[in-house]
Amino acid sequence: MLLDLNPQEFVITIINLIVLYILLRVLFFKPVSNFLEQRREKVHADLDNARRDREEAQRLLEEHRQLVADNKAEAAKIIDQAVRQAEGRKDEIIAEASQEAQALLQRAKTEIAQERAKVLQELRADISGLSVAIVEKTLARTLTPQDQQAFFDAVLKEMDSYAN
Repeated sequence: MLLDLNPQEFVITIINLIVLYILLRVLFFKPVSNFLEQRREKVHADLDNARRDREEAQRLLEEHRQLVADNKAEAAKIIDQAVRQAEGRKDEIIAEASQEAQALLQRAKTEIAQERAKVLQELRADISGLSVAIVEKTLARTLTPQDQQAFFDAVLKEMDSYAN
């Protein structure tokens, strides 16, 4: 029968259960508990390491971003300085070229004025000689130096009026 309990069997069963509980506790629960505690500590340590690694990576990323920003700023500064130097040099070159052009223009004007004066002087001499020759032939006589000078001055005066 089911409800028929034998007290001796009941006590033996209880003792067996207690012994089994003690054996399981000593043989399985403590080692499993220790294993689980070690595993928990390892997981916590791994999580702490991962957090530290993440923080270190974040710090390194921020340093890298700062370095990139600093390098960009430095590059922009160098480019700006190079552009300013190039602009300054361009202005210097333009000023030098302008001065050289002005000097060349002034030299050309001076040379033209000198050539013009020389040509006019030669022309005056040629005209004077021709005029004297024409007048001598026309008058069939030789002019005196005073007559030549008067005639020459009149011709020059006439030429100057046409030149101006």
